[in-house]
Amino acid sequence: MTEKDLGIDPDSELPPVAVEKRQHLSLVWLIPLIAILIGVWLAYKTVNERGPVVTISFKEGSGLEAGKTKIKYRAVEVGQIEKVEIKEDLSGVVVTAALVHGTEPHLTENTKFWVVRPRVGVGGISGLETIVSGAYIDIDLLPGTPAREFKGLETPPLVKSFDPGTQYVLKAKKLGSAYDGSPVYLRDIQVGEILSHELAADNESVLLHIFIKSPHDQRVTTGTRFWEASGLDVSINAEGVNVQMASLASLLAGGVAFDTPVGQGQNQPSQDGAAFPLYESFKSIRESSFVRKVPYLMYFDGSVRGLTVGAPVDFRGIRVGTVTDVKMELNPETLKLRIPVMVELEPERVIATDVAESLIEYDVVGKLIQRGLRAQLQMSSLLTGQLFVSLELYPDLPRKSLVMTEGIPIFPTVPSSMDALRRTLTDVVDKIGKLPLDKITYELLETIKGAKRFTNSRELGASVKSMNSLLKDLRTLAHRLDKRVGTLTASTEEGMKQLSATARSVRILSEYLERHPEALLHGKGSGK
Repeated sequence: MTEKDLGIDPDSELPPVAVEKRQHLSLVWLIPLIAILIGVWLAYKTVNERGPVVTISFKEGSGLEAGKTKIKYRAVEVGQIEKVEIKEDLSGVVVTAALVHGTEPHLTENTKFWVVRPRVGVGGISGLETIVSGAYIDIDLLPGTPAREFKGLETPPLVKSFDPGTQYVLKAKKLGSAYDGSPVYLRDIQVGEILSHELAADNESVLLHIFIKSPHDQRVTTGTRFWEASGLDVSINAEGVNVQMASLASLLAGGVAFDTPVGQGQNQPSQDGAAFPLYESFKSIRESSFVRKVPYLMYFDGSVRGLTVGAPVDFRGIRVGTVTDVKMELNPETLKLRIPVMVELEPERVIATDVAESLIEYDVVGKLIQRGLRAQLQMSSLLTGQLFVSLELYPDLPRKSLVMTEGIPIFPTVPSSMDALRRTLTDVVDKIGKLPLDKITYELLETIKGAKRFTNSRELGASVKSMNSLLKDLRTLAHRLDKRVGTLTASTEEGMKQLSATARSVRILSEYLERHPEALLHGKGSGK
């Protein structure tokens, strides 16, 4: 189609064309802009909501996998491992993990990480759920200075920060059966655990850190006593063999037990970190309560086999002290041996105050010694052979006084019963040894020979035959006498009957004359 066809003159001038510019943005460009804004917003949101990234070092990475192993807090997932690498010095592995947003304020230098996997320990078996789900990292958030690098624990902590309860410190002479993870018992019920142990600063004792769960920690006051609960306590002492058996759990795992005496439980509960002594056994608690001790020295000349440190000192069956030392002393001039035994009397074992005080006053003890108070070794058990020191009054002994040597009183002693018996047997043997046994033996042999000759002599045989004849005659005589005695017995019986009749007649006559005395003059006929 041409311009003529359209009715336009090609030679005529065209009107000017006006070009108008649009003032708004095209929709074509709006869509990419929105996409960019959404991308920026998503990037900002991702960065803003991304949690902190931490590094945790472990000695070994068993069960840890990048992109799979989870990090949990109270069984809730709070992160995941992103990378597992070996340290440059090959001393372990380093785990890089990303935690969820919101954990930043709680990641401090006191935060604890550990790997949860199946474990068998003193407290039992733990981590069995990881057999199916696999190992994971558990976390315990604690307040402190912010941190992002951590050293993981090789074993799980026994107590977490959110477990209600109180921690205490026990001081013991030795570790004994109290191991990390061992239970803490209250009347054979587990109410806590031993967290850790360390050597005290004085290198003379061991410190145990324990945790007691709530509400049982309210039972711990200033009067609470702690002792080792080993489960099996076997001791051989002056009382014999002592066997005490506790629960099976304490026998396998050991542990610590505690109790609060009646009246002490009304005190205020002890604060966190309070320290208590740890006794070796429940029995030793009572022994340690006797604080006041009075030393005495005793010398024994005989054997002290079976006398050990810790043996009791008894007075009429009541324990009043303890043996603290047993030694041997040699006099270089006389070469005489004697055994000094150090004891401590404990006046608090005596209930009466005046008597308890008198045990401290040496002059009172001196008066008792003048009355015959002596110390003697005695055996408490034939099975164990253990000895103890017995105090007893011997009023017949010579008077003695209490002697002080270097500030320590010397308590007089008497030989033990075994020593006295041994000395008696020795004296008997000595006397027998002094007898002229050769002469006695010779005379005894001669006597036996003479008796043998007499036994085998003809005269003895003739005498025996004569004795047999005499015995036959005696039997014949006895037979004859037996017959005569029978006849005599019959005659005697008849005579007794006549005598009885006569006595009866005399009695009747006597009664008659008593009623009729005139019959003596006139006869019986004149009576009425």
